Amino acid sequence: MRQQRPKRLQTVIASHRTFTPRSLYVGRGLFIMNDQTGGVNAPTECLSSNATLFWRVFIPIFGTVFLSGLLLTFLLIPEEDLYLSFPIIWGRVTIFTIWVGWFLLVRSTLWRLKRVDANATHLFVTNYWTTVRYPWSDVERIEEKRHLGRRLIHLHLRAAGRFGKKISFLPGSHFEEWKRENLEV
Repeated sequence: MRQQRPKRLQTVIASHRTFTPRSLYVGRGLFIMNDQTGGVNAPTECLSSNATLFWRVFIPIFGTVFLSGLLLTFLLIPEEDLYLSFPIIWGRVTIFTIWVGWFLLVRSTLWRLKRVDANATHLFVTNYWTTVRYPWSDVERIEEKRHLGRRLIHLHLRAAGRFGKKISFLPGSHFEEWKRENLEV
């Protein structure tokens, strides 16, 4: 006996700012998404800075392209065409060292930055490719530090999640106001 599909199923789809109920029908099958907010259509607020995208995506790509082009220039152009006052090997080693140092700096600082949205019950963390929802009960503590002249907020989780045990983000301009209103300090 064939099971009949319900005519309309209420689901919650995550949009960037709010959650709205909708139904999804994909092809012949029914796509069901879990209720993301525990049954409440709660709006989210962005806690991270709008500059996160600039620091997380633009700076690493621009710096990597520039340094890779410089490294390729030193590797592909013959020594007699460069007119250097020192042996070419020193230039190649120096540029390669700077290139590796850049990758290590980007990996240890800039790629760890996340965009963070929150509502009263959950925390939504994204690296611009994947979004993960954490309940506030999973957050052990919130720590503020300065790194490379920028203010950073670290959310320490009780257990490692998709993005690890520590989530770092640049706070937005209204983060302090939101923290006073929503978190017991």
